[in-house]
Amino acid sequence: MHSSSLAFTSCQAANSQVQTFPGNWQKTTLKNLDGFRSLENLGMEPPKMNPVVEPLSWMLGTWLSDPPGAGTFPTLQPFQYLEEVHISHVGQPMLNFSFNAFHPDTRKPMHRECGFIRLQPDTNKVAFVSAQNTGIVEVEEGEVNGHELCIASHSIARISFAKEPHVEQITRKFRLNSEGKLEQTVSMATTTQPMTQHLHITYKKVTP
Repeated sequence: MHSSSLAFTSCQAANSQVQTFPGNWQKTTLKNLDGFRSLENLGMEPPKMNPVVEPLSWMLGTWLSDPPGAGTFPTLQPFQYLEEVHISHVGQPMLNFSFNAFHPDTRKPMHRECGFIRLQPDTNKVAFVSAQNTGIVEVEEGEVNGHELCIASHSIARISFAKEPHVEQITRKFRLNSEGKLEQTVSMATTTQPMTQHLHITYKKVTP
């Protein structure tokens, strides 16, 4: 299968895991978010984590925003959003991820992205490969140090009819704070604005 078809299939699988969140966000019923739970039901052992990704093991699990995330940018009105994050592995030397944002009032889907996090063996160098529903596909690279991952865009591609202004650079920082919560901060630069913080969100873990 062509690599682009594999990426598309992976994103479809990630999106199929997204549940509808009626009522209280904190009482969400999450079912079968880990693709290998079904294997456990069949008496099969889940895959062992590849030792290459051990430095990123603190990111594994299903996480829900707590409190809602905050977004801002010079060309946008400030906004809030809910987000579900699922980071898993299938025994390969990489992590799989999906990020799915929802409107805090209507619960309508907003931004979505999915992809893979790779670690160069025997180093702390990380590559973050992402496909987004905005029509952007990007590779970010950086380093993991302890419970902190800092990455910046290495290459960005977009569909031919992507809305302007175009994103030209993205940076992200993930960290596990002292309360065991995962934080993500995203900054970006566009064709009209310099690098500016765009998103900040804190997640609590709901499943390992």
